[in-house]
Amino acid sequence: MNLHNYQSISKILEPHQKLIAVSKGQDVEKIKLLYDKGHRDFGENFLQELKEKKGILPDDINWHFLGNIQSNKIKDIVACSNLIHSIGRMKILDKILNVEPKNNIEILLQLKLGKEDTKAGFSETEIYEIMESRRFKKIVLKGLMVIGEGKIKKETLKKQFLQANDVFKKMQLANKDVEYLSMGMSSDYALALATGSNMIRIGTSIFGARN
Repeated sequence: MNLHNYQSISKILEPHQKLIAVSKGQDVEKIKLLYDKGHRDFGENFLQELKEKKGILPDDINWHFLGNIQSNKIKDIVACSNLIHSIGRMKILDKILNVEPKNNIEILLQLKLGKEDTKAGFSETEIYEIMESRRFKKIVLKGLMVIGEGKIKKETLKKQFLQANDVFKKMQLANKDVEYLSMGMSSDYALALATGSNMIRIGTSIFGARN
């Protein structure tokens, strides 16, 4: 656990910027330690782990689901999450409509950056089409999530982040609920913040190695 890193990162954040402590693979005791420091936003990638932690940790924690979403687990992910970051396929977006009885499901749309086949996400055009369709009535679209492309030059990554910020601003103009640009992890959060991110996702830099 590196509370010095946590405090250093927290200090550079503006009031409108939020840190998600990515707690996947981390002991509950580490989460409690950060909770006792006043932190309330934690991110998980796997449903079973999220359910277990949610069941034993304080109710006022805001849980962010960050992982790949399987169709048969959508109902439980919705039930356990305050904000779902990783909506990157139309199939998943459509299935959320069938979740009953919960309404006002808060999500982010994932924008695909670069050409990595392993990363999910919508194109910029698809995101605008989703917003224009206005058929997702039970969903509250809170913003955009991106994952920086790996093994590219910093200047190229900066261009991708600026593109994401441009899409985010256009989304804000079209929908008053759009609030978050979730962009930046341990390796690139400084650049992400400099290019418009207001929500960063930091894990091992704070918690240390995973179990």
